Amino acid sequence: MIDNKNFFLEDEHGGDLLEAQKKYKDVSEWIDLSSGINPHPYKDFKLAKSIYNSLPSGQAIRELLSAAAVYYKLKDDSSIIAYQGAQGLINIFPYIFSEIKKKKVQVYSPTYIEHYKSWVNAGYTIKLIVSFEKEIDPSGITIIVNPNNPDGKLFNKDALIVLQNRIQEKNGLLIIDESFMDPTPDEKFNYSIEKQNLIIIRSFGKFFGLPGLRLGFAFGDHKYINQISNFIGPWPISSSSIDIALKAMSDIQWIKQTINQLEILSKDLELALNAINIPIIGGTLLFKLVKFEDAGKIHNLLAKDGIWTRKFIYNNNWLRLGIPKDRVELNYLFNSLQNILK
Repeated sequence: MIDNKNFFLEDEHGGDLLEAQKKYKDVSEWIDLSSGINPHPYKDFKLAKSIYNSLPSGQAIRELLSAAAVYYKLKDDSSIIAYQGAQGLINIFPYIFSEIKKKKVQVYSPTYIEHYKSWVNAGYTIKLIVSFEKEIDPSGITIIVNPNNPDGKLFNKDALIVLQNRIQEKNGLLIIDESFMDPTPDEKFNYSIEKQNLIIIRSFGKFFGLPGLRLGFAFGDHKYINQISNFIGPWPISSSSIDIALKAMSDIQWIKQTINQLEILSKDLELALNAINIPIIGGTLLFKLVKFEDAGKIHNLLAKDGIWTRKFIYNNNWLRLGIPKDRVELNYLFNSLQNILK
C-alpha cells in the first residue's frame, strides 16, 4: 500500500554510497545496487587535456544534438535540446512555461519522487493519478514516467498517442520521462514533429553508465523546446559531455552489445530471485522491484553485508535492486538474501 502521508517526505536517492559508509562503518567493500545505472559504463573515449580550455562551441553542441536526434530516431527538423541531466530538466520545467502557471499538474503515481517535488517547490498543487485514461484533465499538465520508476511499468504506445491527442486538442501539456527507455528502444513513444503539446525527456547517463557526466535531452513541441533553450542559455553542458556523448551515441556496435548484455544480466537476476521465492513486482533491464514483508529490515541486513539497495518511505514492502555487474556480484547477493530469509 502507498502511504500518501509520506509520499512527499522522501529525500533518499540511489547511488550515494557516502551515506551508507557513514552508517555502516564496519563494511569495507560495497556492491552498489541502489541505482538503476548500467554497471558496465561506456569507456571507449579519450579526453584531450585542452578540452576545458575554452567554452563549448555552438558547432559542437549542434553536432551533439544531431547525433542525439539520430540515436533517438527523430526527424531532421525535430526540436531537441541538451541539459545537465534529466534531473536538471525536471528541476527547471516548472519555472519556464509561464503560460501554464494556473494549470493542474497531474502525475502518474507512484513514480520518481522528483517529478512531484519540482512542481510542489514551485508552488503548484499536484494531483496523483493512477489511471490517465479516466482521471486526467487534458487541459492540464500530465507527467508520466515510461518505463515507470520504480515498478518498470511500460505504457501502451497506442494509449499514449490517444492521450497525447486529447491533450493537444485541449491545449494541455504532456511530459513523458523516458529516462530508462534506452535498453528497450522499440517501446518508446512514437514521436513525430506533428505531435504538439508534448515534451519527452531522455537520460544519457543511465544506459551509458555515466551518470556523473550530467547529461540529458528533451525533445518535442517546438514552442516548448525553444522556451527551454532560451531559459538555459548558450552553454548548457560541458565540453567533456559533448565529446563523450558524441562518441557513445554513435557507437552502434557497443549499443547493441550492451542491450544484449543487460538482457542476460537482468534475466540472471530474475532467475536468482525466483529461486528463493522473492516476489518481483516489476522492473526494467536496469533494475528489479521486489516485495518483502519488511523491506526496511532487509535493506538494513543487506547493507551489513555490503550490499546497498533502494528502499521507499512511502511503501515499506518495496525494495529496488539494480542489476549486478557479473556472476560474482549476483552470487554474493543471492547468498546474502538466502541467509537473511532462512
